[in-house]
Amino acid sequence: MPAITQEMIRASYDIAKQIYDGAISHKDGLDELVDHYGMNRNSAGDYVHNYKCMLEARRFPRTSNAYGTEYYLQKIHEDGGRTCLLNALSALRQHIDYYEDIGNTTLHKQREICARFTKIAAVDIQEIFPSEVTEEDESLLEGKTRKVSVNVYERNPIARQQCVDHYGCKCVICDFDFEETYGDIGKSFIHVHHLVEISSISNEYSIDAINDLRPVCPNCHAMLHKKKPAYTISEVKQYLTTRPT
Repeated sequence: MPAITQEMIRASYDIAKQIYDGAISHKDGLDELVDHYGMNRNSAGDYVHNYKCMLEARRFPRTSNAYGTEYYLQKIHEDGGRTCLLNALSALRQHIDYYEDIGNTTLHKQREICARFTKIAAVDIQEIFPSEVTEEDESLLEGKTRKVSVNVYERNPIARQQCVDHYGCKCVICDFDFEETYGDIGKSFIHVHHLVEISSISNEYSIDAINDLRPVCPNCHAMLHKKKPAYTISEVKQYLTTRPT
């Protein structure tokens, strides 16, 4: 299989964009990459598919070399702005999480590229899930705390940023706003809650930050996880509206 050159990658981006926009057919696009640039057809198909996944914030199934990843992120940002870059970064982050999990490895170069473009996209990185003591800790005689399990989707800073960009930083359950209460130190602080029960998610799942995540304050987040499966947002809201005054 011929090595994938930088020229091939640049051409694959242009052609993937034309295919996505409906300017040319998928077959004609792959034919051009194979016939004019000498790209392996399977590799050409992978890069074209990766472009579609990056625009739609879906985990892409095939690997991309470092130059390809960086070039695609750069061009997507130039062509579509910050919103499209966030989508592409969400897809890349999901790709990294998936391959590190199944391969028991660390994709150092891809992580470095993701981190660099995360800064370019002005993603607000906050440590919003401090270490919590599990209720199994026998050293506590009283006042045991309950662990809130936070899944990989809720820890994803890019998906969190997309959720906050769409819904804001006010809790969708109790309307608490940290900045309104605490001033500057509360700015942009909020948890996000994943609506989909993790046990129901297949390996092919891709997060949709707008449909799958909601901003919630830590108190409401803890209440959502008071049972398994978690309470729904409407159920916790109902507890607030029916509590005695």
